[in-house]
Amino acid sequence: VLSLLSAAAALWVAIVVPADRSRAVASAAEASWPARLNATLRSPGPWVVSLGFAVYSAQWMAVIGFLPAIYAAAGVPSRWSAVLTALAAAMNILGNVAGGRWLQGGAAPARLLGWGFGAMAIGSLAAFAQWGQGADALALPPTLRYIAVCLFSLAGGMVPATLFMLAVRLAPGASTVSTTVGMMQQASALGQFIAPPLVAWIAHRVGGWQWTWTVTLACSVVGMALAARLAVVAPRNTTA
Repeated sequence: VLSLLSAAAALWVAIVVPADRSRAVASAAEASWPARLNATLRSPGPWVVSLGFAVYSAQWMAVIGFLPAIYAAAGVPSRWSAVLTALAAAMNILGNVAGGRWLQGGAAPARLLGWGFGAMAIGSLAAFAQWGQGADALALPPTLRYIAVCLFSLAGGMVPATLFMLAVRLAPGASTVSTTVGMMQQASALGQFIAPPLVAWIAHRVGGWQWTWTVTLACSVVGMALAARLAVVAPRNTTA
């Protein structure tokens, strides 16, 4: 099914999207991949967006990826666990679309990033924080905790929408856009690779998922710091 959808999407793009306008051919020095890579690595903008995507993908994958296991441990039937996880993941799509619309309407990218990471911090804290153990533990009711997970995913959707736009703006030049996006994607994969084992290790050490928020909060704090840094790296591109 996915292959058919991909083929249909490719055909739709070929028919609907207009061809690129002709442009001058870049010089050999500008077109060479070592030159593009060097220019990208020496510029602060690509590093900021790459680190931002790493801390976003790390916490999102750690939370959403472990939801089935978390719900299974809580006694939720498997059929409902699948539905609840899928719904929480789908909220991220809405955040992506909303973030794109707000950017199109003139919202400041740095502000959207700050809001997104801030809401992820609040959502994960509300979803996982727990005081005490066993029957005496204090935490939000399950329904509110699930709503907090959905908020975490929904608000988080604004982050990749903003970072993809910033990757184009903050690339050192037109010839390095693909290099910058590629660097950001590699950082995203690295975050997804590192965070889930870390969260699983913490859960194993403490005997539950109640300290998951420490990882997500740390990632969100780094993300908010990077959003603030964007105003210094490229104020014209990120604050208006």
